[in-house]
Amino acid sequence: MFALPKRLTRALGKASSAELEELADRWIARLRSEDGDDMTDDDLLAVLQGVAYLAESAVNTGGGLYSWSF
Repeated sequence: MFALPKRLTRALGKASSAELEELADRWIARLRSEDGDDMTDDDLLAVLQGVAYLAESAVNTGGGLYSWSF
């Protein structure tokens, strides 16, 4: 488990829809340049929007944003 930096959490929580779309486009371009056509099938904009929603909630409640995997 790791905590996202507070600065990143605030930036994601305050990002506009246009900023999230731009970030997703840059993320997709980078993945394609590194992995070619074998990139993920995930909807990266939807992932960013979900994380941004959680970040906004964390900022509004004074909490943090964490990630973990099994």
